[in-house]
Amino acid sequence: MGYNMIRVVFIILSAVSGYFITSNSMKGLLFAVVGSVVIVFIERALQKIPSRQLLLAALGLVSGLVLAILISRFILLIPVGTKPELYIRFGLYFIFCYLGIMVAVRHAKEFGFLLPYFGERREKSKNLLIVDSSVIIDGRLHDLCKIGFLAYVLIVPNFIVRELQTIADSSNDIRRQKGRRGLEMLEKMRKDSSLDVRIHQLDFPELIETDSKLVKLASDMGAKLLTNDYNLSKVAEVQNIVVLNLNNLSTVLKPKLLAGETLRLKIIREGKEEGQGVGYLEDGTMVVVENGRKAVGRAVDVTINSTIQTVSGRMIFAELK
Repeated sequence: MGYNMIRVVFIILSAVSGYFITSNSMKGLLFAVVGSVVIVFIERALQKIPSRQLLLAALGLVSGLVLAILISRFILLIPVGTKPELYIRFGLYFIFCYLGIMVAVRHAKEFGFLLPYFGERREKSKNLLIVDSSVIIDGRLHDLCKIGFLAYVLIVPNFIVRELQTIADSSNDIRRQKGRRGLEMLEKMRKDSSLDVRIHQLDFPELIETDSKLVKLASDMGAKLLTNDYNLSKVAEVQNIVVLNLNNLSTVLKPKLLAGETLRLKIIREGKEEGQGVGYLEDGTMVVVENGRKAVGRAVDVTINSTIQTVSGRMIFAELK
């Protein structure tokens, strides 16, 4: 039986019970229907809360009640009368139940030292890969995972999801398109049953920058970090975190061109130096051609002179054949 069917049956049974219990009163039926609908609404809202936090909230509630009972008995050693005593008990129960729930849920991570199940699990595994927003927006991650090059459990922190949502709501058209593409890519990967993609709830409110949170999370979980961000890569490496960079992978996979090789290239525009022309390989690598200015707009044969690797990518120098 589906969840919705169970909810409908619950509401119907509540309505029938309310009608007969109140001696066939329509007010009783209406009250039962409204009450059961509110309960169903609360039950659906609780689905969004991780089970670990629900258990902690229940423990916090019980702890708060016990503490409220002890404190109220201590305070009421002084006779205050029946009515004030009722107010004092109610106030203490209400306050300490609230405090117990909030303290337990808010400090879930710290409870891991005493009760490992209730704390945020630190899944120490070489198979965990924390994903940065730049890689999700990039769009190549799903294909790489599908062909088996990234056989990892992909961890997407909740603060990265919020960052994608913020980018998608940007007033800048380009940023908004990137954010939406990132959210669409994330949803596509989560729906792919062949991939293990997990949204991780642990956050670090004391840290402001997303890069700092990513480094902290990777360190705590013993996981690797996947990013396209050069600065984040360097910061993570200083913290002894293994970093996988998609741009570096793309550079390594580019075909090696040796000095003296000849290739056909279309000269797109003039270069910065006098007489130079500039063209591009199919993978986007820039080729600077000496004396290529006169061939702008035409496809010509060029000979490779040298290749250099820069922070932003590879650059090839050539001359007209």
